[in-house]
Amino acid sequence: MDALVDSLSILIVTWNGDELLANCLDSVARVYSTHPEIIVVDNAAAPSTRELVGKYPNAKYLSTKENLGFAGGNNLGFVATTRKYVLLLNNDTIIHEDSFSPLLRFLAANAKVGIVQGTMNTPARNNGLDVCGEDLWPWGLLHHRLIGKPTASTKLKAKRVFAAKGAMLMMKREVVDSLDGELFDGSFRNYFEDIDFCFRARKRGWQTWFIPTPPIDHLCAQTSGRFDQRDIMERYFRNILKSFHRNFGFWGHLFTIPCFLLAMFVRSPRIFFRIIIKPRQG
Repeated sequence: MDALVDSLSILIVTWNGDELLANCLDSVARVYSTHPEIIVVDNAAAPSTRELVGKYPNAKYLSTKENLGFAGGNNLGFVATTRKYVLLLNNDTIIHEDSFSPLLRFLAANAKVGIVQGTMNTPARNNGLDVCGEDLWPWGLLHHRLIGKPTASTKLKAKRVFAAKGAMLMMKREVVDSLDGELFDGSFRNYFEDIDFCFRARKRGWQTWFIPTPPIDHLCAQTSGRFDQRDIMERYFRNILKSFHRNFGFWGHLFTIPCFLLAMFVRSPRIFFRIIIKPRQG
């Protein structure tokens, strides 16, 4: 374990997920003891979650008055972190060995790199890789790098990417400082807030990289799976459009956004017309 782990804050947002959270925190403690600072944001304000977090001496519990989603929960938690590097970690992840030191070393060694993501394995998907960074194609669709490839046999290399996945996203604190203190757009609540964050950081000159690490397990969709999938898809598309309108310049508005709208219509005409005819904020 690298000494840089003492410079790490781990930020976990949870919502009625005590069993998942306990497994996650136990796995962090097994590998890192009490070295990293841990901030847990409870979007359900559950007494059982407060009691659970209290069992870990390096963990701080925060609760919200209402469910702020992944975006708002992380915004609240980020303000409470105190260390140089901050890792956003899903509560449905399990750490088996030191997966964070390679990320910390890469950030420390590269001044222009502000955001990194490590390797995630998905047991529920035949132990295939989770997204190894995101690339954005000119026509507005994301390329989920290496998703589904066998975790055990796929050769991975460090690569600059457009965006990192929020389930295991590590950043330098100064990245958020450079964005006027805004980590995520809270109105996104869930979905595409991590891509939007990397997009905004990219415009400020920060690079995002995927760095191979010992894989952590990501169970995937343990929270989002409890919600209506049509509503999820509508929010996802709305958030993409909001991010594109905010971050793209002239050529993006001329080419990328129209291409994305066409793809959205092909994917789901119902959602397309709901978004175009009845815009909704938040």
